[in-house]
Amino acid sequence: MNTSSVRTQDGVFKRVLWLYGLFMLLSNAAYLVAYYLLPEHWLLGSATQGPGRVIAASSTFWSQVAMTFLFNFGLMIALSVWLNLFQVKGFPLGYLWLLSTAVMSGVTAGTNSFLQSNLTQINVRDGMAANLSIGGLEFLAYILVIAATVSIAVYQWSSWIQLVPTKMKNFRDVRLSWTEVLCLLGGIVLLLIAAYRETMLARSL
Repeated sequence: MNTSSVRTQDGVFKRVLWLYGLFMLLSNAAYLVAYYLLPEHWLLGSATQGPGRVIAASSTFWSQVAMTFLFNFGLMIALSVWLNLFQVKGFPLGYLWLLSTAVMSGVTAGTNSFLQSNLTQINVRDGMAANLSIGGLEFLAYILVIAATVSIAVYQWSSWIQLVPTKMKNFRDVRLSWTEVLCLLGGIVLLLIAAYRETMLARSL
């Protein structure tokens, strides 16, 4: 991949569109590969399902909404933002986390490895609506947050084999533009909406 296409001086909305297109391409490709080549429920019972089991055990509707939101925000968003502190030749490492998430989302859907639902019990229209209003919102939120925090990079490697990164600036020099702040807030709001929709779906099954 040409790292010049993802330099931090690109506008945040251009970064969002670029990441969204690449995310969908990888997710759809992984879905097809998993659907045709991997067994159904392949990921169920794996370590990736552990947090979901804890959230599903919440006693009340709003506590489940809160736990789902806090899990997505506190773990995944924090991880993506932390990775964006580092770059390799101008390539933000937060992008790697997002692209790996795209592949895992496709594999999860392709193998029907959802903890709280069974895709074979949902018709196509309802399934598409649920996917767009839950997973689609979550992944768009991640894209917005990652694209908005690319400019916070403090350390950079000049190559993928360099051992020690070079410090480009101090943490106190990190600044976000108003459009980046807008994207960051938008991502947080989308995560909250997705947590609400996910809890509603889980309680209805």
